[in-house]
Amino acid sequence: MRCPRCGFENANAVTFCAHCGTYLQTSTPYTQPQGDFPIPTPSPMEYSAPPSQSYGMQSELFSNQRIFPSRPRITVFRVIRSILYFIATFIAAFGLIAVFNGLFGTGNRAEGLAIFFALGLLVAGVVIFVIMRHRVPQLRLAHFIWGILGATVGWFLAVVLAYALGANPDLSLGLIFLLYGIVLAAASLW
Repeated sequence: MRCPRCGFENANAVTFCAHCGTYLQTSTPYTQPQGDFPIPTPSPMEYSAPPSQSYGMQSELFSNQRIFPSRPRITVFRVIRSILYFIATFIAAFGLIAVFNGLFGTGNRAEGLAIFFALGLLVAGVVIFVIMRHRVPQLRLAHFIWGILGATVGWFLAVVLAYALGANPDLSLGLIFLLYGIVLAAASLW
């Protein structure tokens, strides 16, 4: 076959010119009409597999692979929120110890129960943090700051009110610190 670009004589079976690389259009003569081709019958073994239940763009070759959602980036704001969450969890644990002291006194058994439940609160806080760590925060920076300021002002007013009413200081302050820690922890994870 002769190349139309450079005129080099190529063999008949080649697709590209051996001299210049030009695509050689080879046409096969049409010898049999379209309707005359026999339709092959499929063998029974060809359709023995059940039809696929997976839909979409994923091929069956990779259907056993799990697709993980993208995780949010670690930013300074997320680190500050995480640190504040653990500080709030410790505040709630100390508040729980004070509530136990106010309710049951300061005996050995009451102190042991208070420490046991405070440690349980800390472990629960770590478990909640591990579960929620890749969750995208819902509060923006301004909302987060307003939430922390609101919780702190509420805590301060509750402490002043508890002293003004002359309530049991262990019980009232413990309950105030417990609730303040829980609110801070919720705001830092939200």
